[in-house]
Amino acid sequence: MNVAVIHGSPRKAGSSDTLARWFLDGLNSRGVHRVTEFFANEMSVRPCQGCEACNDPAHPGCSIHDDMDAVYEAVRRANLVVWAIPMYWGYMTAQTKILVDRMEAIASRSVFRGKTFVVILTYRHHYESTLAFFKRVFVDYFGVNLHTLTFRSVDATSGQDIHVRTRPDVLESALNLGRSLAAELGSL
Repeated sequence: MNVAVIHGSPRKAGSSDTLARWFLDGLNSRGVHRVTEFFANEMSVRPCQGCEACNDPAHPGCSIHDDMDAVYEAVRRANLVVWAIPMYWGYMTAQTKILVDRMEAIASRSVFRGKTFVVILTYRHHYESTLAFFKRVFVDYFGVNLHTLTFRSVDATSGQDIHVRTRPDVLESALNLGRSLAAELGSL
């Protein structure tokens, strides 16, 4: 199976990346998969300019050519797209938002219908707005099969930030989701 992973955190090895790694370990335990990973914070991607060139049927695609071109190709090829996103101020990171906005260039049912998305959200207090976005746009409009995994990165008792490494049950959930989707979707 072809898998595209979009890491939206500026911090490698943070909770969202750790959960993505455990998910991929579960996925890879059940076959061979072609995984392409993108770390949004390390990419050179300009924000959408709203030029609407992508809506021109004679010349479809984005008029901006940068690191996003590789993301478009990986997402088109992918059976499974993983979004690993920490929440900042109740919404996806700015790094992720730029990539999501640029998805407009390939936004069509022919690209997204039938794909499976895994959205991994780590948050302190709220994640509902980003989850609602993925449901409204990718599930309701494009017909994507959506799976989610959430982790609250604040200890409810002490109020202190915690890393997902302290929660083996959540890590196991990520591993099991990977195994389950590998069994469901197959491998190369």
